[in-house]
Amino acid sequence: MFKKYKLLLLLILVNAMLIMSCTKQLDTNLSNPNGVSISTLSGKDIFAQALLATVTMKVGADFYDYAAQWMQYYARNIGWAQSGAQFQMETFTLNNSFANPIWAGLYHNIYDYNFIIAHSTANSILPGAAKVMRVMVMQDLVDQFGNVPYSQAAQPEASITPAYDSAEAIYKDLIIQLDSAISSISASQSTADDASDIMFNGNKSIWLQFANTIKLRILLRQVPNTGNTAYVTTELGKIISQGNGFLSVGQDASINPGFADASFQQSPFWGVYGFQPNHTAPYQNYNFFCANSYMVALLDSINDPRLGYFYGLNSENGYSGEPFGSNPNPITSPFGHGLLQSPQMPALLVSASQSLFMQAEAIQRGLMSGNYAALYQQAVEESFRFLTIPNYVSAADNYIANSTNPNVNISISGNPLQTILYQKWISECGMDGLEAWNDYKRTRIPNISNASASAPGSPIPNRLLYPQSEYSQNPANVNKQNQASQGQAAMNIPIFWQQ
Repeated sequence: MFKKYKLLLLLILVNAMLIMSCTKQLDTNLSNPNGVSISTLSGKDIFAQALLATVTMKVGADFYDYAAQWMQYYARNIGWAQSGAQFQMETFTLNNSFANPIWAGLYHNIYDYNFIIAHSTANSILPGAAKVMRVMVMQDLVDQFGNVPYSQAAQPEASITPAYDSAEAIYKDLIIQLDSAISSISASQSTADDASDIMFNGNKSIWLQFANTIKLRILLRQVPNTGNTAYVTTELGKIISQGNGFLSVGQDASINPGFADASFQQSPFWGVYGFQPNHTAPYQNYNFFCANSYMVALLDSINDPRLGYFYGLNSENGYSGEPFGSNPNPITSPFGHGLLQSPQMPALLVSASQSLFMQAEAIQRGLMSGNYAALYQQAVEESFRFLTIPNYVSAADNYIANSTNPNVNISISGNPLQTILYQKWISECGMDGLEAWNDYKRTRIPNISNASASAPGSPIPNRLLYPQSEYSQNPANVNKQNQASQGQAAMNIPIFWQQ
């Protein structure tokens, strides 16, 4: 697989680490005109880079393509060997080295947000916004690994061998941290630091809605399998009483610092799966991956107009793909223009569509009051909008109303919760494989009976193995998790919120 953005992210992280960690060298190397003393840096100097790193890990950098493939969004194309990391993904035999870049990238990102919280103008929006982002990144760690370092993590001045906290305890504290972030954002004032906010441009109202959306995601993970329904209902009630709401129609959480059609300046997804500057040639991943035949068949069977936006036409002017874990088909569809819109396209962190689907789910489960069917319809409309489908509202409404499939037309569905989750999974194709994988682990929707042709009958793993770096650098604490003795079987241990 092509690793251009993984290299770019590594360079970003190394440069940030040099800036923040090598204080003595930077302070004393005054003969270097490019040297920067850490004492001169503040949160506003780091925040844009931290946001870019978060979204690059989310949609580029090959970080979460494992989850996108497991969720049947795309597959390896014919002619490309099943080797290395791809072999591990397709056979569900991930080793401890597989997670090294994910673990290191997420924890360094948390370190950046810690720095921003501690070194920003007190009354600016950045400390609260950084707390929201830190919670989001921390949840991604828990959802992939379970118990992880938390209370002592990303504080090298305190400990370089942090203890592990229980996943459930971390989840509870993430809600407390979001409450603190909301208070901080609510009390903030517009300052010059707003210029470094390349996501919401210092807009307090949208940051509060985003914080509530991340809180909703954390709370929904805990139903229906943990017995925490009363706690979840109480916490959602606080959000409703607060009155700030969630991300809604037209309110994607996306980042665009000024992406351009130039080397190392393209939007992250385009820069991994699209084309080189001036559309001169595709990047290797554009040819390595193709449509997944499971998803193509499903979209075709329900007459979903998004088929031609998720995927492009094949050489026979149709749509076709490969099954994950096998590549018998020489005629396949590439990524579509709804996903590969342009080198300048915004990098999506959380879509309005995803937020609306989560709200619809919460209401349908009886955790909040409202009209889940109306929110469901808006969620599908927003999915069509993001893919740039013309007349997206009427196109989505017609798709729903004219369907006789209960997983599309919620008005005829005997199981509206399944309809909501089914369409949420479709909407995240090529955009958020990690969220789709977590929903699958939580609800088993969709019903993927044979996920990989390379591992017939094997279940999709529930977690990643702790990285080799932990066994080398923090052995006492990682070994307390007793994962090494279980080997590959450890990947099938559920995260605490799973069924």
